[in-house]
Parts: sequence; structure tokens; C-alpha cells
Amino acid sequence: MAHGLLVSDHAIINDIYSFNLKAYVDLGVTVKDSLEDALKVIELGAAGEIIICLSQMGEVDAGFAIVTKVEELGLDIPIIVIGEKSSVSNTAKAYTLPPNFNIPVLVKTIAKILGITAKDMMEKSIPDFYPVPMSIVDTFEVAPCHLYLKVSKGSANSDYVLCVEKEGSLSGKGDRYRSEGFHNLYIPSDLRLEIVNKASKVVMAKLNDPLIQGQDRLKASEQGYDVVGGLLGESSEVTPEVVAISKRCVESVKAVIGEVPKVKILLLGMLENKTGYLYLHSVMGTYVSRHIIREISWGSDEHAEKLSFVFFFHDIFLSPIFAKYPHFQFEEDLVFKDDLGDKEKEVVINHARLAAEMVKSFPRCPMGADAIILQHHGTTNGMGFTLDYKDDISPLAKVLIVSEAFVDQLILARDSGAEPVLEDMIAELRTRFRKHTYKKIINCLETISF
Repeated sequence: MAHGLLVSDHAIINDIYSFNLKAYVDLGVTVKDSLEDALKVIELGAAGEIIICLSQMGEVDAGFAIVTKVEELGLDIPIIVIGEKSSVSNTAKAYTLPPNFNIPVLVKTIAKILGITAKDMMEKSIPDFYPVPMSIVDTFEVAPCHLYLKVSKGSANSDYVLCVEKEGSLSGKGDRYRSEGFHNLYIPSDLRLEIVNKASKVVMAKLNDPLIQGQDRLKASEQGYDVVGGLLGESSEVTPEVVAISKRCVESVKAVIGEVPKVKILLLGMLENKTGYLYLHSVMGTYVSRHIIREISWGSDEHAEKLSFVFFFHDIFLSPIFAKYPHFQFEEDLVFKDDLGDKEKEVVINHARLAAEMVKSFPRCPMGADAIILQHHGTTNGMGFTLDYKDDISPLAKVLIVSEAFVDQLILARDSGAEPVLEDMIAELRTRFRKHTYKKIINCLETISF
């Protein structure tokens, strides 16, 4: 295996370059995140056969410093400068490449320099990829298989770059990638069910831990939510595994809600955890609906338990879609997105019906839960979304609809940076839902702890 020196103070670039160079051109690299350390490696004659460096590190012209040191020592080592911020960029002193994650160009350039043929690289097969939410990645201490990042909007395989090797440590990786704006990592498609099954065992162990509390409980429940979504995305069969994880997740969410005094505190806690849209909606909706049930004249504990169950499952078939398109929210908008294929849009339109049919086979499914799920977008057949909310649906479906609309207002306020005002939110709900039965439900929000 050839060897080189990578000089970069960007942790994610270091991961991605190191793994991909090893995978596709069999180049091992020594990584130095300080220019001073890199220059010492060069002085010791340990830079190897090629040097790759960022054009600038901090305020320092790193490319110039590296080229100068190599020239002073009279070394014959090719130098690749990433980016155009160095005085040696675009000169005969170094190869200049685009910045950041343009792996195909980097690999092709190094292959040419080291005399590696296209045939050599073609022998290393590149798999198709499947998105895994970062919450599921967080369940593992080491990578269960090679993990990849998607670094551009395209769908070609060249857009996916290896970021963690199988059995590589995942300590701190999830937070690091989130800080750079990544919502998912990707795995080879043929391993998706195997990885979800492995994650489910880890999640169950966490959920069964009697000492788990607060935000840790909430995070473990999100992992369970994404695992269940992944399992049901493969098959709508309600397996014992799906039942066990779902039950513990619903119980955990209820336990967290019982500990949180105000709806905004819950929202802030979930935002701090960088919770995904669907799970955020599920937990916040559960909180709001349980408040409504306590306040409304006909509400009961049985109704509250039923809605807790319903909120876990009502959007579960959208989970793989939101995993694939994490920048989207508000499911009603998905059918208008050009990114989604026809089959995905069909799932969006039918997700209420699919979930209602699925829960019928759930052991001890609360009576009427399937009807609430079927009607949770205001239609009676579980297909599509209504703009005219009528009275011909279940009272508990109306509670769910109002609760979700209230949560959407909170999310919109968060996204705009505005402080939500309860009175204004209630007024807007009354404008949107004009039927008397809905307004009675909305009135219950006047007393919510805000």
C-alpha cells in the first residue's frame, strides 16, 4: 500500500479523504491537523509518496509553507493543494483541486500521479446506498458496516463518500456530522434490514434500562421510532420486534411528558437533541393531545392512552421518506416536491390508510385507534389531505388534528425565530377550524402550560 501525508484542520475532511483514498486507490495517509506538525513529518522524511494539504489553514498559507519546505529539503514529492487560497494554487508548484468533498477528482488525480489504472479502481465495487437517520447511527459504538456521507444533491454513486470504516469508532461522529449539516449516514442497500435489526436490539436494551431518564429516554425513544419506521418500511408485518419496541417507546414518551411542566420546555429539549421532524411531531402532539383530553368534558384516561398509541404510529410509514429527505417538513407539502418519485408520493397520499391497516394486527390495539389514524388528515378513507375539516370524523381524530396544527405553529415560530404567542396561535386555529366541535377542542388550549 502506498503512503502519503494529509495536512488538514477540518475533521470531517480528514475522515472522508482518509477512508476514500484507502478504499479506492489503496493510499494510506498520515493525518496532521497542524501545519507545524506536518512540517516536522516532512523534515523527518516520513511524508511518503504524496502530500495533500488544504490551501489555507486559519490565516496561514498552508500550501506555500508545504511547497517551501519540500523545496528547501530538495525532495521530489508531488503536492496536491485543495482550494485556491494559497499563493501556489494554480501554479506549476502543485496540483490544485476544488475544495471540500470532491472525491472523484481527488481520486482520479492521485491515481494518475501514482500510476494506478482505471481497471484497478473499477475492481473496487461501489454499492447502492440507503439512508440511515443519525439517531440510528447513534445507537452504535462502532460502525456495523462501512458508513457513507452524501455530499451533493445528485443521485450518482460518486456523490457518496466513505466516512467511517466497518468496526470504526463512532464516538462523537454523530454530533460532528450534524454540526456540518448532515442528517443521515448511508449504508450499502443490501445491508439495510440487517443494520436496522442490529439497531433494534441496542435500542431495546436502552429502553429497558430502569435508570434511563429525561433527555436520554427521549433520545432512545426516537431511535426506537426510527427503527420501527425502518422495519415497517421493509415490510408492513407487525413482528414481535415491532411490537416490543413500539410499546416501550410509547411508555417512555408518556414518562417524559409526565416530567415536563411546559410545552415550550419540551420543545426546547427536543430541539437541543436535534430531533427529527416526525418524532418531534409525535411527541409534541402527544403532549398537546393529553392536555386537551384532561380539559375537555368528555375526556378520559382511556382516550389519553389511545392517543398516545395513535401518535406513535399515525405517520410511521413516512419515516423512510423523511429519512431520505430530511430537509423537508410538513407532510402535506411532500406531494408537491419534485424530489419525490411517484411511488414515494403514493406512500405520502396513502400513509394514513397504510398505518390504519397495519395497527389492526397489533396485539391489543386500542379500540378505534385504526379509525383515528385513518382520519388524521380529515378524510374518512385515509387518502390525501383535506382543506375543509368537517364533522364526519371521530372526536379523537379532531383532537389529533388540532394538536398537530398547534405543533406546526410552534415549529413555524421556531423556524422564523419568533417567540410564539399562545393567544395568537389559538386565534389562528379558530380561523382555520370553523366547526363548533373543533372550536370546543381549541378552547382547551387556553389553559396549556406554555
